Amino acid sequence: MKKQNGKNRLGVYMVAGSLALVLGLPSQVMAREGGFIGAGMGWSSNHVEMSSSALGARYNLDGLAADGLGGSIFAGYGWRSIHGFFAIEANMGMRDAEAEETLRSGGVTDKARVESDVSYGLGILLGGRLEGATPYLRLGWQTSNYEVSGADSDDQDHDGIRYGVGALLPLQENLDMRLEWNQTRYGEEDYFDGALELKPTESLFTVGVSLRY
Repeated sequence: MKKQNGKNRLGVYMVAGSLALVLGLPSQVMAREGGFIGAGMGWSSNHVEMSSSALGARYNLDGLAADGLGGSIFAGYGWRSIHGFFAIEANMGMRDAEAEETLRSGGVTDKARVESDVSYGLGILLGGRLEGATPYLRLGWQTSNYEVSGADSDDQDHDGIRYGVGALLPLQENLDMRLEWNQTRYGEEDYFDGALELKPTESLFTVGVSLRY
């Protein structure tokens, strides 16, 4: 549990430091309008609640951390207004997040490995204009595939609501740097015909570039 708390604190420091840096820059921001595409890299931290009835007891392993590098590509379209912008965006992500847990009950031991790689979703961005950056809020729907493996393996798609905050930093006329932190709370899914239940929550911090056209 201490390891997980340390990673959570690190993520908070990264987000706070990055946003403070962006909001402190003095350049003038242009309103965003039109199509855009981009890509980003960052860190995916997955907080997993895992429950099992196969060993004769119900486990609530809310300290299991499946962490790893994550990357994404995205595309969308934005409209400007007097005070900011509104955009619709689709994304597809790949990440290398995994964790392993040993379950013991009544002399029976079982080991489970949790992995996650593919994710895709749709969201809206609501942004304002500040001196030096364009901050925005994200709200959307995300689907991610998680795999549990041990003696056998099973994978399921989890759906959830994604929300977060970010900022656009202009690099050139049509090129922006993008910093974002978001969290996705996925619904619970059954594995191995109901013998195992998984409910993940993902926190994702990314740094990317966005090309407007």
